[in-house]
Amino acid sequence: MRYYGDVYRPPSEAYSLIIQVTYGCSHNTCAFCSMYKAKKFALRPLDEILEDFQMARKAYGFIKKIFLADGDALIRPAKDLYIILDLIRDLFPECERVTCYASPSSIKIKTPEELKILREKGLYMAYMGLESGSDIVLNKMRKGHNAAEIIEMGRKIREAGIKLSVTAITGLGGSDLLESHAIETAKALNNINPEYIGLLTLMVEPGTLLYNWVESGEFILLNQSQILRETRMYIPYESREQLFIFKRDFQSG
Repeated sequence: MRYYGDVYRPPSEAYSLIIQVTYGCSHNTCAFCSMYKAKKFALRPLDEILEDFQMARKAYGFIKKIFLADGDALIRPAKDLYIILDLIRDLFPECERVTCYASPSSIKIKTPEELKILREKGLYMAYMGLESGSDIVLNKMRKGHNAAEIIEMGRKIREAGIKLSVTAITGLGGSDLLESHAIETAKALNNINPEYIGLLTLMVEPGTLLYNWVESGEFILLNQSQILRETRMYIPYESREQLFIFKRDFQSG
């Protein structure tokens, strides 16, 4: 297989076959993200993609999971993705799931029928970044969508039968917007109701706008106590009680 630049994947795809079907990220302006700054977004030539899958079939005896990279594989035309998924089904009958990153923009340009066909052809799950449910935070971080749009697209892809994993970032509102970021993000996650939620902790990467804001004092990072406080706000009271009981029983056992 051939790879261009740094390749990123979700933690749960650690043992997946990774094939790039796009290069970089179709949005690539988020103030907190440095992942694809060294790449210009492009659709990888389809013939190269199909060749890489043929190479993988010759190299590996058993492939359980496949992840379509880079940052927004769903942005490819549906007809291209149909061809890719059909080839995967023919070459890797043992494959249990195919996943990819998706953005609100790439979901929006797909019709409900196209998304349903993608599911029928084997697209099992998509990973989408919410990051925050606060429109103030989303606007500041150059996300390109407000919370209502992200919620709508999350629901749209789930209605097609494609499972959804959504990420939010603790600390993305800084100290000034800690509470509103946490409360609005929790509301948005409830409205999307995804199968999986990834709650990440903000990391500040050199070369990003956020890094410059932190250096200048415009953005105040959370301390450890504030991070724990914000994280606790995401968890309903009843769930906190269950976690306490589990911890107590675990320690006593």
